[in-house]
Amino acid sequence: MKNLILIFATILLALSSCVSFDRKMIKNDLSVISKNKISSIDGKYKIESYEGINSARTKTDKTRGFNGMFKLQNPKIADSDILEIKSNPINEKQSELRFTLFKKDSVTYTFKYKVKLKKGLLIVDNYNSKCHGIPYLFGGCENFQSRIGLTADNNLLVQNYYDNNGAFMFFMWAGYTINYAEKFERIN
Repeated sequence: MKNLILIFATILLALSSCVSFDRKMIKNDLSVISKNKISSIDGKYKIESYEGINSARTKTDKTRGFNGMFKLQNPKIADSDILEIKSNPINEKQSELRFTLFKKDSVTYTFKYKVKLKKGLLIVDNYNSKCHGIPYLFGGCENFQSRIGLTADNNLLVQNYYDNNGAFMFFMWAGYTINYAEKFERIN
């Protein structure tokens, strides 16, 4: 019986922990990135977003900015004002993006993520899954991932997916899913 419950919990966890982005919330302002144009993401952007779109697909003035979207906690970057992105192809299916944050002309922070092109957007390799308790018996799991792309005006688009779900003894299901996107102005 114990093994049956463990197998059932594992199957439920595997089926429910997939990240699912809501494309409808961004489809009206999206420039599709093609395989041979991944470098179109290269450029400088303002680090504070000019528009956010929440799970209800409504625009909001409350924004997190780039640091909040990527959950950057470093205090050195709190007052950065410019983001620069440079792409570097690794192989046919994967590229690497280098993110450099600036305060005026000084570099404050640099980091890299691998990305894969999927349906005209770049899926960022920042998938994070944390489970607490015994998932779906006395606990749950949190999943997070980002993807980036370009708006119709060639501004940066960052979309996050956050899923927090669980259950008590498989019966009392609980949780929520949040899709959220922000747009960042390109600096020419």
